[in-house]
Amino acid sequence: MMLMPYRMETTFTRVPYSNAVLVAIISLVFFFIAFGLISEDAATSMVLQDWDLGQMIGSMFLHGGLFHLVGNMIFLWIFGNAVCATVGNGIYPFLYLFLGLCASATHLIFDGRPALGASGAINGIVGMALVLFPVNRLKCWYAFFMPFAGIAWKSGTFIAKTYWMVSAWVVFDVLGIIFGGGTTAHWAHIGGFVIGLVIAWALILFKVIDTMDPTLLDVFTGRPLERTQYDLNELASMPVSPSVEEATPQKSIAHSPLHRPGVKPAQPQTPPGVVKPEAFPVLRVTNIVQKGSDLVIFFANDGDPVRDILLAAPEGVSAFFQPNTQLARRQMGSMRLTNVDRKSLSTLSLSITYLDASEKRNKQLVFDEAKQRFTVR
Repeated sequence: MMLMPYRMETTFTRVPYSNAVLVAIISLVFFFIAFGLISEDAATSMVLQDWDLGQMIGSMFLHGGLFHLVGNMIFLWIFGNAVCATVGNGIYPFLYLFLGLCASATHLIFDGRPALGASGAINGIVGMALVLFPVNRLKCWYAFFMPFAGIAWKSGTFIAKTYWMVSAWVVFDVLGIIFGGGTTAHWAHIGGFVIGLVIAWALILFKVIDTMDPTLLDVFTGRPLERTQYDLNELASMPVSPSVEEATPQKSIAHSPLHRPGVKPAQPQTPPGVVKPEAFPVLRVTNIVQKGSDLVIFFANDGDPVRDILLAAPEGVSAFFQPNTQLARRQMGSMRLTNVDRKSLSTLSLSITYLDASEKRNKQLVFDEAKQRFTVR
């Protein structure tokens, strides 16, 4: 029987470039060895056999065959993208290497046979995903063929929570350790997985990362996660918030006595010395995450592009805006507010300072709860 995940439902707040590069490097190493661009002696020297740092790292980039590679890369792509987008592209590669080292060390302590493959490090990423996204929906593909029982080839898809599927894989590794046999490095899987759990817990407890989805800590404590989330169809159907043109209405050209059908109207020119209409960023809320007194608001800018953004809040409330250097139209970003709750958001007075094409602007940022967006006034 084959069982393979192919998609985890989560929202990315950044593009996971690091994980894509990692998948590409690991795949290239396999094909370089297969086509002789990396010698067989060099590949053999990378196999994990003892406490050699080169072997402990190098073995993470080796695979025993094409199916071994494809299976590992599918897991790394699905879970790695979600983790990488959460922790950041800068720290992710170092986390992957550290998890691989821990998996290699666990294998050397409890098993000791020669080993290769990225499974230990990937199980560490899966452990982190279990903590960060335990109740996210995981789409899986299955197939089985049992001719001795009269069952022909059957395949299909199903959806399960992340914790159910990860728990099943952990049970498989535990049973492999208990009953032995086979060539799978179960101890490396367990070692990487446990360290991944610990790292993810630490990142949450010390508030190093923000998550848009309920974590394992939320599930265990029963803490509600207040948020507003839309699917892509709902976002697409939302009316675009007013921009500069709507903020400074003009007389319709169609009703102008100077307009004649078939004649393209002249574009209005800004007279010298007249200030151009000012820009208005409009922040359409895509998610709201509340944990304790911290509120993280994720948005997309439906308004005008602005730069050098500074967000100020009343005394007792701190505010952090990301990205604060350049916010283009349709670009996504986030605001982190402390010492505030979801209910008081509509009455909270925020001040935003930014640069548009003309000059520096100082405005009030107002939350429209009915339309789920921030506008400036």
